[in-house]
Amino acid sequence: MVAPLLHLKIENMVNQKSIDSFKELQNGVISERQFQVLQCLNIYGPQTNRMLAKELNWDINRVTGRVSELRTKNLVGHHSDYYDTDTKRTVNMWKCL
Repeated sequence: MVAPLLHLKIENMVNQKSIDSFKELQNGVISERQFQVLQCLNIYGPQTNRMLAKELNWDINRVTGRVSELRTKNLVGHHSDYYDTDTKRTVNMWKCL
């Protein structure tokens, strides 16, 4: 009886988007890496590819590919433009849809 109660407690601690994303991962709709990007956006809010790479401790190319795949699946979209002071460029900020 402990496990079902624990499951309900955990579900109450996370929002519905997290639950939906996890179910999509289980159903093979998204990969584990895509799920990690979605979770990062869900937890920390809109971020750039560089912010995601730093948060996930990944190479920027790994993030860019996963964001592109998630955009194709309409799970991630453009939030706003952001001026990156490190690169001196205006880049996209992404959000969960």
